[in-house]
Amino acid sequence: MSELVGHILKDLLDSQGKSLLGQGDYLKAILMDVCPDEPKAIDLIMTALDEAIPVDLLQLKKTTDGWQTPFTDKLNQNQGLPDRYSNWVVETWAAALGVIPLNFQPRNLIAESEEEYRDAIRSVFLRWNDLNEAQKTEIRGLQNRLRLDREEAERIWKEVQEEMSRTNQIAVKVSPPTLAPLHNSLGMSFVRIEPGSFLMGSPDYERNRESDETLHSVTLSQPYWMQSTPVTQAQWQKLMGNNPADFKGPQLPIENISWLDINQRFLPALNALGEGKYRLPSEAEWEYAARAGSMKSFYERHDASTLDAYAWYNNNSNFKTHPVGQKQPNAWGLYDMYGNVWEWCKDLYGAYLLNQTQDPQGPARGQGRVMRGGSWFCSTNACRQAARGYLTPETRVRLTGFRLVREPDV
Repeated sequence: MSELVGHILKDLLDSQGKSLLGQGDYLKAILMDVCPDEPKAIDLIMTALDEAIPVDLLQLKKTTDGWQTPFTDKLNQNQGLPDRYSNWVVETWAAALGVIPLNFQPRNLIAESEEEYRDAIRSVFLRWNDLNEAQKTEIRGLQNRLRLDREEAERIWKEVQEEMSRTNQIAVKVSPPTLAPLHNSLGMSFVRIEPGSFLMGSPDYERNRESDETLHSVTLSQPYWMQSTPVTQAQWQKLMGNNPADFKGPQLPIENISWLDINQRFLPALNALGEGKYRLPSEAEWEYAARAGSMKSFYERHDASTLDAYAWYNNNSNFKTHPVGQKQPNAWGLYDMYGNVWEWCKDLYGAYLLNQTQDPQGPARGQGRVMRGGSWFCSTNACRQAARGYLTPETRVRLTGFRLVREPDV
């Protein structure tokens, strides 16, 4: 769950006072308005109000070892919360009330719970029909303890079924990079991406998928070199002699640049250096490189429980960009494919053309230009591997940057 909820809760209490503790419906409405992607985290926060835990926390004279226990025990017994939830609720309220120092650690407990349930299903999936009723009841009880609703549980079952059957691997053929990266005079590094086939888009059971993510098979017939990070402000400044970014820093990704700025100004100047031919990636090239052979919703998993290791997004970014290359790369050595800044792609945005199965270039007409990967401002949904976005090509915003493709030398 996003620590954004904890930060907003503290801001509200600091600005409007402790009287909010007696206005539960009002407090919940504000949190839902500011954090619409976090209904489960907000519901958990509100369980503490039901048990008068915030009022009791204000009576603490000091916090010693085990100070949380009376409060977490109360939530465990009266609300049926597992320890991971009750500990989070108590510590979030204590920090928001100033009882303990503000030190929210990015952690997605909801996703962790889903993974626990997913692991439990994996362990019994192939022998479910052989389990006795008590064993099946135990699995169903885990669903309830983890506060997974029926829709969430059914989705996870479908994910495991797909995973265990391996049907989603039939159309996937990838080869990891084998050559050393290429570099140019601007300090850009490029990883060679080998040809291959993959399933682009998302299956219909994927959580928070959009209707424009139709799953289809794509083959990329030619190798290409993908930039290992987004273009930095230092690289833009060195070539263009200016820095239009809102967040300033040489190793921060360049942003506040339009698709037209890249294609009409930056790329002609870069290609004029005679160090190779550069362009924006196609949307298919971008997703193929981002997945690096993975068919999960996120890079490693179907949930966002490990996203903090790979991405700067609204859970951990402090609402700003960060120097490129600080998070873990994917299996092919590409950094910041998720979060930090959205990345412009070459294609016009529109419904996937399912008859374009080899080297798709997108529709001939569209509503704007595709951008991929999510940003520092986005929730986990936008950092899914299949998530799509678009803007008009003249748009400049602090959310959007780019990385380049270098075409192979003939």
